Order: sequence, then C-alpha cells, then structure tokens
Amino acid sequence: MADSAVDPNTVARRLIQRAHNSDGLPEIAAGLTCLCVSGLEYLLMAPRESIASTIAAVVFAFLLLLLGLGAPWAMKSLRKRYLIGRWGYVQYKPIGRKQIGIGITVAILMAGAVFGVVTGLLPVGGWLLGGTGLVGGALVAWCGRLLRFVIGGVVVAAAGLFLAFSGVSGPTGFAILFGFQGLMALVSGTVVFVRFIRRPIGTRES
Repeated sequence: MADSAVDPNTVARRLIQRAHNSDGLPEIAAGLTCLCVSGLEYLLMAPRESIASTIAAVVFAFLLLLLGLGAPWAMKSLRKRYLIGRWGYVQYKPIGRKQIGIGITVAILMAGAVFGVVTGLLPVGGWLLGGTGLVGGALVAWCGRLLRFVIGGVVVAAAGLFLAFSGVSGPTGFAILFGFQGLMALVSGTVVFVRFIRRPIGTRES
C-alpha cells in the first residue's frame, strides 16, 4: 500500500535530478560563475565616478545574465560530445515556458542586484548580505537535493550571516561570499567529476 501512494512523476524527477548532478558539471558551472562574479565585483570596487567603471558594471551585469542562461547549453554540449559513453543517451522533456520565464526572471534580478551593488545605486547593508547568504544557501540545497548540496547550502548560509555581522563593507562582503561559494562548488564538482570519469563505463550511482 505504501508503494501505491508514491507519485511516479516525483520519483522520476528525483532520478533525473540525481543523474543531472552525477558528473559534477552543474557544480563546476555554478562555481565558475560565482568566482567570475566575485572577481569582477572585486575589480569594480574602484571609484565609481568614472565612465569606464559604469561601462564595466553594465558589461558585468550582461555577462552574469549570459553565464546563467548559457550554462545549461554548455553542459548539454559537453555531455553529448565527450561523456555520452558514460552517460548514455537521455532525451529530456523540453523545458516549459513557465520554467524558462522563472529562470530568465531570476537571472535578470540577480544581474540587476549585482549591478546596483557595484554601481552604488543599491544601498548595501548587513541585512542584504546575510539575506543573500540565506537565499543562496537555500537555493543550493533545494536545487541539488543531495547530501553534499544540503551541507554546502548550510555552509553558504552560515558564511553570509558571519559576513553580515563581521562589519565588512557590502561590496567586499559580496566578493568574499561569492568567491567562497564559487570555490566550494568548484572543488566539490571537480571531485565528483573525477570520480565519475574513473568509474567503469556502464556503472551508475544507485
């Protein structure tokens, strides 16, 4: 009776999510994006009065948007070209308009928020830094839904709260937070990817 209560669609989504994260590429992509955000934000902490600084901030916002939207396509291409022998062939259900709209909206809001922080248009306080850590940590845990993602999400949230109460300036705190999150995701994804490559072909995680 217990098995009959399980929703097949829920089970299928969980299996697809596990398979999606089995090679570490999503973590590597997220880590590189966060490191890019951290590095550019650090460079843009120079005086904001110059036109060059404003142009750099605009380019930065668009770059962040492109990275967020281009990462899924890049991962699909890499898997299809280099990992199909280990992955096998999987035809995923096309992403619906609702999911695409949510993804674009989140990317635009993130780009706008970072642009506002970098240019000084958006006042930054500890509450925004701590809130970013909490929301970012929750997204990491919810999107991954595996133990390593949950642990990573908790660590990111704790880092955001620590920076919020540490007294560092907003731009510096954001650079540190994104850099820490990016480095952690990159290391985790690389370890998973190396383990994935070393497994015999045809062996899958249970």
